Amino acid sequence: MAKYSLPEKMFTSTLQYTHTRNLFLVCMSIVYTFAFASLYWQQAGLYSDNGVLPLRLQIQQQENVQLFIVKVAKMLRWTPYRIMECILLISICLSSSMILFKCLRTSVTFAMLWLAYYSCFQIAGQFLYFQWDTLLLEAGFLTILVAPMRILYLKRKQVEDFLYQDRITLWLVRWLAFRLLFASGIVKLTGGDKTWWALTATTFHYQSQCIPTPLAYYAHQAPVWLHKLSTALVYMFMSGTGILFFSPFRVHRLIAFVVQTSLQLLIAITGNYNFFNFLTIVLCFGLIDDRFLGYSQWQSADDEQRPKRPFSWLTAIFRRCIHLLVLITYTYLTVRWFGIHWDKKQQIIVTNITFTRAQFDFFLKRFLAICLFLAWCSLVFTIGRSAFIAIRRPTKIYGKIFHALVTIAYGILAMSLFFVSMVPFTVIERQTAKALPYELQAWYNKFQDYHVFNAYGLFRSMTGVDGRPELIIEGAMSMKNPKWKEYEFYYKPGVLSTTPPFVAPHQPRLDWQMWFAALSHYQHEPWLAFFLYRLLTNQPEVLRLIQTNPFPTTPPKQIRVALYRYNFTKPPAKDYWQRELVNQEWFPSITLESQWFISYIEQLGVTQIDKPLSKNLFLDIIRMMSDLMNGTIFTWFPVVIALVFVILRKLLCTKPHKPVVMRRDHEWYQPVPMKDKEN
Repeated sequence: MAKYSLPEKMFTSTLQYTHTRNLFLVCMSIVYTFAFASLYWQQAGLYSDNGVLPLRLQIQQQENVQLFIVKVAKMLRWTPYRIMECILLISICLSSSMILFKCLRTSVTFAMLWLAYYSCFQIAGQFLYFQWDTLLLEAGFLTILVAPMRILYLKRKQVEDFLYQDRITLWLVRWLAFRLLFASGIVKLTGGDKTWWALTATTFHYQSQCIPTPLAYYAHQAPVWLHKLSTALVYMFMSGTGILFFSPFRVHRLIAFVVQTSLQLLIAITGNYNFFNFLTIVLCFGLIDDRFLGYSQWQSADDEQRPKRPFSWLTAIFRRCIHLLVLITYTYLTVRWFGIHWDKKQQIIVTNITFTRAQFDFFLKRFLAICLFLAWCSLVFTIGRSAFIAIRRPTKIYGKIFHALVTIAYGILAMSLFFVSMVPFTVIERQTAKALPYELQAWYNKFQDYHVFNAYGLFRSMTGVDGRPELIIEGAMSMKNPKWKEYEFYYKPGVLSTTPPFVAPHQPRLDWQMWFAALSHYQHEPWLAFFLYRLLTNQPEVLRLIQTNPFPTTPPKQIRVALYRYNFTKPPAKDYWQRELVNQEWFPSITLESQWFISYIEQLGVTQIDKPLSKNLFLDIIRMMSDLMNGTIFTWFPVVIALVFVILRKLLCTKPHKPVVMRRDHEWYQPVPMKDKEN
């Protein structure tokens, strides 16, 4: 087979990131499509004038805040609800088109998607106050930097697909992945939760999480010793491998990518966390390169003829010794810190934390400083190498100057983002946070409202230790001797025999808020009163968010909310759940004649509006079509359609390979076979 060569100065690095960057941009387009489609399907029930949390009330509560949607609504003389609806539809079309067309994946289009999601985030209230929403905002901001800064990304020459700042921008993506994963592992211990310290948290986690999957039921049945071992490994995989993110050895970064990706896949199949797990895997793309994706690298013709360096075998042995030392150290610390050993009597693996809280705090203080120093060194090296390639690779002097200046500008921006992001990251260790310069805190405060720098840390404390608290809404048609009937939701536990569903990447935000409400008190959840009021009036937009309405023709006379404690059953039981009543009237029985309740509703302006929403034929048809699908199917629909077109284009429109012809200093370089085929 013929081999081809290009000029030596064209490629000075054996590692390229062009395909990695393109894959990252495609996957971010998919994440945006999931997020916008899921929110659009629920918008009418959540934010219409007769929804759970009317948009007009959200805007009234933020009169002093400059809201993008409100400005556009005043300009076009439309209602903010219609503007939000249009933004969601346009964003779905744009993000799904970006999956199909590479020319659309530019910094301009990703900036439009970020602005659209941020605008919805501003006015959506607590239904969008989740860590994955702020994570998408920060990741989306970095995607603007990763994408080519053009209006349309039209590829005219082969070398145009190469961007000199790819190393720097993808490093920022890697830094975000590190902060997310490292903090998510550490906060489980800094929070002081007894179950996390006893390594028994996962014995409750699978049933107490918001929306379990069918596999969560079987994972819950695992023996306690396996739960404890898996919890210890989660600590080491999630936070312990974080230091490998900034290793100078490529193989260490690839191992960290495989470990983190595998962990996220396991979390995804046992819990419905919408697009969060997929987004986390996408952020880990900052750890890989084109060679890992299977794309070969161009080499100069002299590379194969160049003699091997002296003592190259010694360098190879040194590298292998470093890899072996890292593996031994990692294994030793895992076994020692968590006391992992085999118990001959019980025939099980015993796992227990062997360090104290004081020892952990001391270690975290030192280790966090080491991680920050290594990250800074890694960034400096990345910027320096990118600038060197930008100077050496172009053939003309003005190209060298232009690309060097652009790369240095990206480097300065990356350094600034790195230092400011240290402020929310170091909240996991107070002394390190206090040691940061005051100027960094001031800069962080300026950009805090835009959520381009965020603090992360999921499941700081484990809920549902005594059983999963679950709210069950019941209605009755009579005031005397009522026969209570339960409302059944699409996804959250209710009927004991219902199989836990697969929901992701759709996030049923009403079901999620019901889970949070069960952990709180009804007086701290005002939206729940609005929701119950909509059920008393049989509001069709809101009823669309639940699966079964026991009063389809006539609304109930009264409603109450009962608190139960749910637990998984043990196989081979017929039902998946068993429950125990905790409070018959967690939310007191209410009717449309309950004076205190109606006064509260009128005071906040949530009373039903009989005036219908202004009609728009095009928007109403799309809404009617979305009503034919449930939330999960609609969330997948635009992504599947785009991917089908991608596959068809690959199968039907693939052109035969043509030899590459490149020009340099008025000379034409053509692929030259290194070895001719024999006849």
